[in-house]
Amino acid sequence: MKNRCFYLDSQHHFTMKEESVPVPATDEAVVLIRANGICGSDIHFFKDGRLGNFVVTQPYVPGHECSGEVYSVGSNAGEIHLGDFVAIEPGIPCGYCGTCKSGRYNLCPNVTFLSEPGVNGTFCDYVKVRSDMLHPLRKGMDFELGALAEPVAVAAHAMSLAGKLHGKTGAVFGAGPIGLLTMLAFKASGGGRAICIDINERRLMRAKELGADEVILNCDADLKNICDVSFETAGSPITTAQLFAATRTGGHAVQIGWPAGNVVPMDISALMEKEITYSGLNRYANAFPVAIAWLADGRIPGKLLITHHQAFEQTPQAFSFTADHPNEVVKMMVTNK
Repeated sequence: MKNRCFYLDSQHHFTMKEESVPVPATDEAVVLIRANGICGSDIHFFKDGRLGNFVVTQPYVPGHECSGEVYSVGSNAGEIHLGDFVAIEPGIPCGYCGTCKSGRYNLCPNVTFLSEPGVNGTFCDYVKVRSDMLHPLRKGMDFELGALAEPVAVAAHAMSLAGKLHGKTGAVFGAGPIGLLTMLAFKASGGGRAICIDINERRLMRAKELGADEVILNCDADLKNICDVSFETAGSPITTAQLFAATRTGGHAVQIGWPAGNVVPMDISALMEKEITYSGLNRYANAFPVAIAWLADGRIPGKLLITHHQAFEQTPQAFSFTADHPNEVVKMMVTNK
């Protein structure tokens, strides 16, 4: 039995290699991957060879939005058992440092993130993972829904940074996959009126279909004081610079997207005069159980976000299509048979 793995190199090419099936350590489990979603970060590494401070220098296996079936377990795998359907939480913290013990393990200085260049991810048949980073799927969830747990966890974590949401108005800058999930998570968390802002009308139409109360085509629109809570998901310096003007006095602004170039000119006077709380987001912590619950009970209608499918053998083509059709693809799902 072999483990097929797709390696991505710095020249944007994929190579499929057959390797041995991994053997779990005592505190690990091996997961037979059944579904992978293609993330926006995967596409950045595929197209540009980098995202923020992370650069592709050597071939590595991408992928971190996934679910599968537990294939083998170590002798001390806790509550994880053979045959369990699970989602993988791909940020593996050390578990011992002060940051981990405080509960903010996503900020662990020694975290290992699956699919960060230099660390192999999940576009393969079998993946070995520490068992405490596996989350059982709820009854009735299929593997494609399970693979959405990771991006939904991003949105769920953003809500934990945004203060009290009940009855408030939220504005989401960017209507890509994370933006749509953020809008849905805002609603699922008790938020009131939800506004989606983008420069693409097709994406805004989808946001409206999914429950956005208002959509704004951000072409010189007047966005001053339109919301109590704002979320930047586009990773754009332009929309990032609009956050403080858009957020009302005493509100919250949450930076989810990673702006190109890292440095953004912003009007700090609005931040200070309004006493806006501005939070950066680094993946998620303690968010997978919430994400799985929302997907299982339908508060996040995951199936409506999956627009395209490919078989595992067609992984290179799935990446190419997703990269070439950003306005058409919301979520590409790659499935292993």
